[in-house]
Amino acid sequence: MSTATTARGTPGNLPAEVTSFVGRRHELAGVRRMLATSRLVTLTGAGGVGKTRLAQRAGLDLRRAFPDGVWLVELAELRDPDLVAVTVAEALGVREESVSPGAPGLAAFLAGQQVLLIFDNCEHLVGACADLAETLLRSCPALRILVTSRQALRIAGEATLTVQPLSVPGPDAACTPAGLARYESASLLVERATAVLPGFRVTEANCATISALCQALEGMPLAIELAVARLRVLTLDEILERLTDRYKLLTAGARNAPARQQTLRALIDWSWDLCSEAERRLWSRLSVFSGGLELDAAEDVGADATLPADTILDLVASLVEKSVIARTGDGPRARYKMLEVVREYGAARLADAGEQDEVARRHCGWFARLAAYSDAHWVSPEQAALTRRLRDEQANLRVALEYAVTSAAPETALRFAADLQNHWFVRGFLSEGRHWLDRALAMPAPRHWTRVKALRVAAWIACVQSDRDRAQALLADARALALILPPSPELAFIPLIEGNIAMFGGEHARALPLFEQALARFRELGSLTGEMWTLSVLGLARGLGGDDPAAGYPALLACRDLAAAHGEVWWRSFATWALSVLRWRAGDDPGAAEAAKESLEVGKLVEDEQFSVGLALESLAWVCATERRDQRAAVLLGAAERVWQAMHASLASFRSLRGFHEQAVTALRVRLGDRAFDAAFRRGTELTTAEAVATALDRPAPAGVPAPRPGSGGARPVEARLAEAGLTRREREVVSLIAQGLSNREIAGRLVVAQRTAEGHVENILSKLGFTSRAQVAGWLATHRDT
Repeated sequence: MSTATTARGTPGNLPAEVTSFVGRRHELAGVRRMLATSRLVTLTGAGGVGKTRLAQRAGLDLRRAFPDGVWLVELAELRDPDLVAVTVAEALGVREESVSPGAPGLAAFLAGQQVLLIFDNCEHLVGACADLAETLLRSCPALRILVTSRQALRIAGEATLTVQPLSVPGPDAACTPAGLARYESASLLVERATAVLPGFRVTEANCATISALCQALEGMPLAIELAVARLRVLTLDEILERLTDRYKLLTAGARNAPARQQTLRALIDWSWDLCSEAERRLWSRLSVFSGGLELDAAEDVGADATLPADTILDLVASLVEKSVIARTGDGPRARYKMLEVVREYGAARLADAGEQDEVARRHCGWFARLAAYSDAHWVSPEQAALTRRLRDEQANLRVALEYAVTSAAPETALRFAADLQNHWFVRGFLSEGRHWLDRALAMPAPRHWTRVKALRVAAWIACVQSDRDRAQALLADARALALILPPSPELAFIPLIEGNIAMFGGEHARALPLFEQALARFRELGSLTGEMWTLSVLGLARGLGGDDPAAGYPALLACRDLAAAHGEVWWRSFATWALSVLRWRAGDDPGAAEAAKESLEVGKLVEDEQFSVGLALESLAWVCATERRDQRAAVLLGAAERVWQAMHASLASFRSLRGFHEQAVTALRVRLGDRAFDAAFRRGTELTTAEAVATALDRPAPAGVPAPRPGSGGARPVEARLAEAGLTRREREVVSLIAQGLSNREIAGRLVVAQRTAEGHVENILSKLGFTSRAQVAGWLATHRDT
């Protein structure tokens, strides 16, 4: 196992800030101080108080203190405690060479690393998170963990910090624009209001209303965000009037409940009251979704006799308008998402209506059908779109699979988990696929072909994860069950999987007759998926198992052409990559490079970070090493390594390929020396996938902020890059002052201009460079000066 490195060489996976971070100076200092003395710090507080945002900002500020990275593990959408360790491994980019990246494997991996893990939203998984945190902290002396949860983990050594609401103007505070700026809640309200209404300004006339709103919302960031969203349809005074009236109705609430929780509930109650009966019903039903949803799913899961499918589109539009759900992303299909606190509210209403189980059943059925459709149409022009759809629906798939393995028939659960075989493999979710297959296979065993399919898919995953004994045992069970069932196309997959197990173990001669047997059966059945899969591995086995690599060319070319004829992408890319490996072994370096580049071109159609991209970067690196283009070879190896880590995959399970990789690394270290090799390799890991593909294809890097150029140091090249980004001379001066840590007021004093003028320069700089914070500007400048 190994860890991943994000683009530009910054270890970790913290997302960029897309909105300004307001206040929390004292809390940030507290987190830094507590992490200096305690290895586990938990941020507690009410939902919506801003724990997640505070933790992420603290992580950004502390990146330099953790050379091996700050890693965010998002748990809000996870429901199965057994998947906590898997989710942490995925966030870290752990490469799956073992059966499962559980607690012991993670502990061994992190033992020598100086890392900060952020476990975000743990309250519903507090037991599993506590157990994992305790295991990791006992084994990893340099590890720190920062947790956000509505309750503490309650394990030894834990320090807790209760996150309070933002500061609020007191009833006697001077109500002036300058006076309001001293309060965090007012600053947040004004900034978010400006985003909704670009012409919004703080004036003497609205100061009192802003102050009263902050008091009524009690400084809760989420409450402020939700309330300000209403500025699209209401004035500040109308919002205040409605909120004030609503809170008066809640004075008889539970005395032991914090006032801020009552306030947040009141805000959501208000949204509920603003909805029609049909909107409320759909709101509650959509709460069964996790991680977002698309319209076709809403129409299927949310509709019934009381809520016809043809009304769902208008109801969704109404819920978007009322800020109950929001449209997210800019993909070809509209996607919608609820805030977690809004979703939980809807779930409670769904339970009150007695509809929870029925809607969960429909939700499971919808995603089981999506999985079946994607499996049946894998070989089609829809492949790329289906791959993206399953990726986007990962959280929903987990919820639906949980229902399937706990409440549905065994055949449903088995078929559902097995139909996602391409999702588990192409996306690199091997351990998660194994988890769901194991749970489905543990259900009362039906004598049905769905079980045979689940067994052979589980055997294939075990093979890829280097668990050969388990793979053979699973396949033996599949074979035994198949013998007592009526004939089925599934029977052809058994020799295919058996051949893969042999080939991965280096037994090419044993694999060949098994592949030939499978190919004949698939052709009789007209199974394009089976035929392409078999042709690709048959060609690879023929080329790797004998003295003549060209023996594998015909099968690989046949697979490539068959895939191209049917609009299929994955096997076409894989077969073309395999062709590049065999051409390289045959001494045809130009032909190998051409095939690897063709594989990259085709692979980009499915995903930016998919398995065949890593394979093609590897084979191009081997070609470059043979041609003694050593620096380029090392960079490509590093780029391939980053893709493996992002995909949670490796070459370790394929004995022959791992040998080629190790030979290339050894040769490059001898010729370059360890230091030069490591530096070039590291440069490769710092490339994004798009940049790595552009490098491999000898094309310009994607457009964006000017990238560093090797050997271009000093002040003049940096200033030239800033000029290229469109910054004026004065704005370039401001960049330098930002990098020195000066505030807007200090910049204004240094340049002898008004503070408002300095603020305008800063906003222009952020816009032109595509950044959202001053820290990014300072980091960008430091990076370019270092290069």
